[in-house]
Amino acid sequence: MVKITKIGFYGIRNLGAGLVQTVINKGLTAVIYEKDYDVYQSALNIIERNIDNEIEHWGLTLKDKKVMLSRMEHIENLSDFSKHDIDIIIESVEDRLQRKREVREKIKNDVNMNIPVIFTSQTNSLKDLLEDSDIASKCVNIHPVPSVPIYKLIELFKSENTSDTTIEIVKEFITKIDLKIVELKDGAGLIGPRVLIATILEACDVMRETGVSPEEFDYVMKKGLKMYKGPLSMADEIGLDNIKIWIEELSKIDSSVYKVPEILKNLLDKGYTGIKVKQGFLNYR
Repeated sequence: MVKITKIGFYGIRNLGAGLVQTVINKGLTAVIYEKDYDVYQSALNIIERNIDNEIEHWGLTLKDKKVMLSRMEHIENLSDFSKHDIDIIIESVEDRLQRKREVREKIKNDVNMNIPVIFTSQTNSLKDLLEDSDIASKCVNIHPVPSVPIYKLIELFKSENTSDTTIEIVKEFITKIDLKIVELKDGAGLIGPRVLIATILEACDVMRETGVSPEEFDYVMKKGLKMYKGPLSMADEIGLDNIKIWIEELSKIDSSVYKVPEILKNLLDKGYTGIKVKQGFLNYR
């Protein structure tokens, strides 16, 4: 059995907070490289809020929270990953293709550890991310479902060059943190991200046409369609700035379908990016 105790995170944007929470929930250590302290603090606030919710509803204690948060380590230099002897590195930066490629090269040149590299692109294929890179054998891509600790599901993609050893280690890690794996053919934004974005775009159309509030829309989706969490509150959790990026990246697939709606632009113009600032589609104050 492969030793998996420390997980490195290159960035903590997008769904990084949910992945970090899942890792520390299961007794593993999350070593996080995030140069933007405000981004790190926002993610930490989300993690603490989610743990507080578990304390309220699922019987965790404040002592459990303290122990879990002690498993997070923030580093300021990429070279520190090797000092911490991480077993896997997970990329979690903004979902722009060029940005992901830059991180790929930084991991290759500055980290240079013979460990699996997990990308978390919601809107680009692994093939496009790798561009025949010579670290392709160590790489996979995953699409975590929003609210990772709750839904416990992950979409997994590999390239034709991904080694069997990499897949074995990654699957063991995902199983160890109690997530169900759905393995799919490599592609851009399959299932979760594309369906969520389609629902958010439709929600914006409905709100514009009927005047229904975001709270009312999510209530109908939860009660009428038996969703655990409404799509607009999911968007707020991911961050509306990230949702905008997802839409822009998916527009490369079909620009007639994926267009940033005015309601989303207006919210972002006001600085309403979601839960991290306590205001997005919904109000969290």
